[in-house]
Amino acid sequence: MAFAASLFSAGLVGGQQLGNTENRAYTHVEYLVSIAPRFAGTEAEAIAASYIENEFRRYGLEAWSENFAVQNSYLIEENRLRVISPEQFELKFVPILYSPSAENVAGKLARAVELPENYEQLQKHFVLIDRGKLEPFVGGMGEELPLAILTYYDKWPAYFEPPWTIQLKVPLLWISSWDAERLIELLKQENVEVELQFKARAENLISQNVLALLRGRSDEIIVVGAHHDSVMTPGAVDGASGVAVVLEIARALSTENLPRTILFATFGSEELGLLGSAAFMREHAENKIVAAIIFGSIAAGPENGLRVGLLDSGSYATTEWLDFFIQDLARNLGFYVKSEHLSAIGGYSDHVSFTRAGVPATWIFWANPKSGKVIWPIHTLGDNLDAVDNVRLEQTASFGVQLVRWLAGQDLEALRLAYEYPLLLAAFATLGTGVVVLSIAAGSFLHYRKGWSWSQAVWVFSIVTAAMLVVIYLLVLA
Repeated sequence: MAFAASLFSAGLVGGQQLGNTENRAYTHVEYLVSIAPRFAGTEAEAIAASYIENEFRRYGLEAWSENFAVQNSYLIEENRLRVISPEQFELKFVPILYSPSAENVAGKLARAVELPENYEQLQKHFVLIDRGKLEPFVGGMGEELPLAILTYYDKWPAYFEPPWTIQLKVPLLWISSWDAERLIELLKQENVEVELQFKARAENLISQNVLALLRGRSDEIIVVGAHHDSVMTPGAVDGASGVAVVLEIARALSTENLPRTILFATFGSEELGLLGSAAFMREHAENKIVAAIIFGSIAAGPENGLRVGLLDSGSYATTEWLDFFIQDLARNLGFYVKSEHLSAIGGYSDHVSFTRAGVPATWIFWANPKSGKVIWPIHTLGDNLDAVDNVRLEQTASFGVQLVRWLAGQDLEALRLAYEYPLLLAAFATLGTGVVVLSIAAGSFLHYRKGWSWSQAVWVFSIVTAAMLVVIYLLVLA
């Protein structure tokens, strides 16, 4: 899920389980987590793309990858942080994006509870500070720099933070609050020494989208997509879960001959600003793409509710009429479902690249019904296999199969009109019925009172009815 506000809630209630399919989706999540982090343009992301392409081909689909350039990705070559005294243990961390390298550095740990009056005393030290006090601390450093800064939030795993607007001069590393508490306890007793080996750089790299075609009976295309990259975390929920759902839908439908063509897609570099889906739309703008369904942040649970779409969210909003009918289908299948607002859940996904290009699109995800937020481990080291609920994952895959099958045969323009102009359609139906009744009456009058043959009366009746319906259509709906 692309960056927006912080995401940190658990949640409640989903739909009833659908079908008795085997749990293949979880296997996909396991593999993608095993090679994480799958950051934009890295080797791990490329391995993920290759795995997905091979899976599509295994289902008998035409599959291929499309490369695109990623400017200023972030490549980490070494990342080891450990306490070396008075105890020895590793500290897992996530760097704030574009943190500079610090190779083979060691020093004492100091905790900054308040802003220091003299920053010189923290030179040659590692500084531990609560995230809420981090920005004023960094703003006051000047040229008197510590070796590195460790930050945390209370009761949070290590979190992946978007790049700061200012250039970072020292590594800023997120650790978990539980590791921070352990360090604080050690500092109460004696000196704590820390060692860091961190080598990272910004670099222009190559990312890729993976596509697979299920040819239908027309050249109109429905895109069914997710993103396969992650931030500097395991990325189980965000976005391996969405990829698993797309793969399962592709497998289930791979032998069907649907009314429309389905293009399955997993996008790279979503986390750096929807780069993959934007590249896809530039490449395929001339194709007859009539709708896009994006799956992401699936199965965070176990107690979460299904969500379809973002309402009133400006340029990040999904297509309301598409959301409405997908929600209706979901309710008929036993789900509790609704839309959310961007301000409530704090993020968005690749649907934005489609709606901005004029293609109807929605985003299907899971969230906390009470707070509206996507489950909190997203963008943290807590976004691992433990955060994925198998039942929710299977429910979404089963729902996705039925959704794509249903959508492939729908008159989408009729659905849009039915949602956007229900009163006008009712007026058209009422007036049209009136015209037909009057025309039948007129035809009967011409036959019985004027002596016209039935063929003459029917001919006049047909012409008048058609003309009146055209007039009503132009007045009411056009």
